[in-house]
Amino acid sequence: MQGASGSFAVTYTVKNEARLLPSAIQYHLAAGCSRIYVHWDGTTDGSERLITQFPSVVARNSYQPAEMADAPQWLAQILSAYDRDFDVHKRANTYYAALQAAREGFEWLACIDVDELILMSTAEREIKDHIPKYLSRTPASVDQLLLPNLESVPTSAETQNPFIESVYFLNRFPMTEAINRYSRALVSRLSRSSAAIAWYDYFFYKLRFLGALPRGLRDPKTGETLPAGYFLGYSSYKSIIRVKSFPEFNFVTHCARPFLRAPRNLRTGNVLHYDLPDVAYFAAKFRQRTTPLLDHFYLRYRLALIAMNSTDDELREFFDRYIAVSDPARIALLKKKGILLEIDAVSQLVRQFRDELSSANA
Repeated sequence: MQGASGSFAVTYTVKNEARLLPSAIQYHLAAGCSRIYVHWDGTTDGSERLITQFPSVVARNSYQPAEMADAPQWLAQILSAYDRDFDVHKRANTYYAALQAAREGFEWLACIDVDELILMSTAEREIKDHIPKYLSRTPASVDQLLLPNLESVPTSAETQNPFIESVYFLNRFPMTEAINRYSRALVSRLSRSSAAIAWYDYFFYKLRFLGALPRGLRDPKTGETLPAGYFLGYSSYKSIIRVKSFPEFNFVTHCARPFLRAPRNLRTGNVLHYDLPDVAYFAAKFRQRTTPLLDHFYLRYRLALIAMNSTDDELREFFDRYIAVSDPARIALLKKKGILLEIDAVSQLVRQFRDELSSANA
């Protein structure tokens, strides 16, 4: 695919993702990815051994400030925060991955996390090699594709492979989200409390969906109610950037922003976000942190505290009660209201990899 119309690469910044990384790589290669750049960022779980089977993967440690003498102004300005901000690592790795992708002749670059899979159409049934088809049809004037995230909804506290077993995702309601965004901006001006904003989101979405999606979480230690809106993770998008124009932009965590000029964007496709697919991943995601989340991300901050301060049994009970949606009647109701999308094309493709590997090892 090198140099071909629609050719694309993926870049990851990885810390201890041995459980999901091989399947994520397999999926994107099968979906048409030409190259995957993996940047190890303090990984200690043996992930390195798991990717040697993939010749299209290039791996190295995260770029260090001493290697960035040629960094653009936007990147040089944030390097002082390198030791305390993981996002700086990701932004630097993405910049240098884009330079490498340009040298190798690829047209597009996606910066995503290991718990995210690109799906260009939720209606697509045959998704093998499907991503380059969509990229090749993108108008030449477009610099960046913005992929709204679809957050996975687990149905159990335990899974073997979330990419196979998680098939339900929160639908997006653009008008509802726009009303929420503008109204919560007013709440933010009236109250600087991140908790107050979280409570506003909780009541807004409870009213919007008439309580169909319960989001009143309780801290297992204190019994305190924690408000959550519609999303437990982020509610925006990730991006695929045209490599030749990448140096003109400032790359932030989710997308390219104006630097020398503003990018010309097209909103299309989705990124499936397996944010908290089961209790083991929930625990691993937050317990490996060496620095706490900022409390202005109120819900994530509280979820992190619950993961770090609860026993395994307490965390399992919390996940079963408040995160997983296991009741078939509730699932049917959410599907009927359009809140849950059932997407199984990804599951089928990843299951195919598992079955082929089992047959090869038989």
